[in-house]
This record gives sequence, structure tokens and C-alpha cells, in this order.
Amino acid sequence: MITAEQRGREGALILAAALDSGLVVLLLLGGIGGESLTCLAEGIRGGLMTLIDLVALVVIRKIHRGALSGFDYGTGKIEQLCSIGIALGLAAGAGLVGYDAVGMAVRGHSDATPLGLTLAAVVGALNLLVNFISWDAVRQATSGRPSAIMSAQLRARTTKLLASLLVQVTMTVAALAKDPVVVAIADAVGALMVCMVMAYAALRLMLEAVPDLLDRSIAHVAQPALEQAIPALPSSFRFAGFRSRGTPRAFALEVMLACRDGTDVGEVARAERQLAAELRRLLPDIELSVAVSLVPEAG
Repeated sequence: MITAEQRGREGALILAAALDSGLVVLLLLGGIGGESLTCLAEGIRGGLMTLIDLVALVVIRKIHRGALSGFDYGTGKIEQLCSIGIALGLAAGAGLVGYDAVGMAVRGHSDATPLGLTLAAVVGALNLLVNFISWDAVRQATSGRPSAIMSAQLRARTTKLLASLLVQVTMTVAALAKDPVVVAIADAVGALMVCMVMAYAALRLMLEAVPDLLDRSIAHVAQPALEQAIPALPSSFRFAGFRSRGTPRAFALEVMLACRDGTDVGEVARAERQLAAELRRLLPDIELSVAVSLVPEAG
């Protein structure tokens, strides 16, 4: 059964994806019908980002329903892979927007008609409003327990909101301008600004997500803590080993204990709680699991 917080996060992503899908269609129609390259590029960028959003939605729904619970150390790597996917989507969008901007600058004029530019400005205003609604919904859903997917979604939504604001300003200038050169400059400058915003967000996501995919040895951290915590266990329990995984953002430790077959269940539970409490005191940010195996008495 999913919690109210998890249901709220899923609802925010569903709302954002639905609004984005409708806006992508309008942006593409406005860009093609009005011959506005900036509007068309924004539609293509929005389409790429919507695909990434849908992937994130599918993954987070599976996480909430325990469908990905078979991983020894949780779903942190999957969440970081989603972050990388979002970053790649931003980078792809930046490439498309940059290509359009360079083409506009080389030609020195825009092919858009006055009616097309007006249509693009109207669609852009609607796009800005929808992006604000989506951003606010994701922002509210991100509060509470941290989630890599939701944090990446919020960063992506913030980028989209900034990009749509810049696009709206330049499309409005282009729609009001009478000089074809001013129209071309407005389109080119707006496209390049959007490109820089998207590229910066993609770079930040990659710098944050990629290191978390690379495990590092943390035995030098776990061993001293275990040496302090294990002696406090009842004499009927013995330390059987541990497994650990560390990244710049997470520290997971699995401790194996052994006890005699027939040991009271309550005694096992107390030993697990005692060890977990001591280890969490020594290592506050740890992701801990304790496993106890029963060893038959020598006969």
C-alpha cells in the first residue's frame, strides 16, 4: 500500500506529464504553422523531456509498489540513472536549440510571418503558464523524504520554467518587431539563452549523478564502527561478516550475525535492534540491514 506522500508525488508527475504532452502538440503546431523556429525547437525539446518524465514516472511507481525491491542496496542507482536520463534529454534539447540559433544567425533573418509570430507568442504564453503549474506541483511533492528522482524532476522543471520564460520574452519581442533583422536577432538570442540554461542544468545533473554510480570501498569506515558495536552483543551471538557499498551520497552496510539454533525470537530481535542502534549512532547516515543466521549446535 503506497503512502499519501508517494501518491502525491505520483499525482504531481502524472499532472506534469499530461500538461506537457498537450503543450508539446501546441508548440509543434505553432512552430510549423507559424514557421517559428524558436517555437518549433521548444516543442521538440519539450517532447524529449516529456519522454524522460514518463520514464521517471514508471520507475517511481515501481519503487513505491516494491517492484524493484530485489536489489541488495536499494534503488539508489536506478534513481541516479533516471537523473542521467533527464540530463541527456536536456543536453539533446540544448543541441537542437543551439542548432536552430546558429542557423538563424547564419541566415540573418527569420522565415516566420507576422501572424505566425503572434500565434507563437500566444502558444508561448500558454506554455509558460503550464510550466509554472507543473513546476509548482512537483515543488510541493518534493518536500518531505528526499528522492533522487523527484529532486531531478524539480531541477528539470525549474529549467523548463526558466527556458519557457526566456522563450516567451524573445517571441513577444519578435511578434511586436517590424524589422526583419530585429525578429531574427530576437529569435537567435532567445534560442541561445535557452540552450545555455539547458546545457548548464544537464551538466549539473551529470556531475551529481555519475559519481553515485561508481562504488567505492568503505571498509575503512565500517570496520572501526563494527569493532565498537559488536562487543556489546550478547555472548550467544557472534559476528559472521559484513558487506558494504559506498558512494559520495550513500553508505550501505549489511551485517551478518550467527547464533545457536533454537535461540528465542525475541532475543534475536533485541540483538538486531541493539546492534542497529549502536551502528546508527556511530554512522548517522548509514543505510543498514542486519541478518541473523541460525547455526545448529554441535552434536
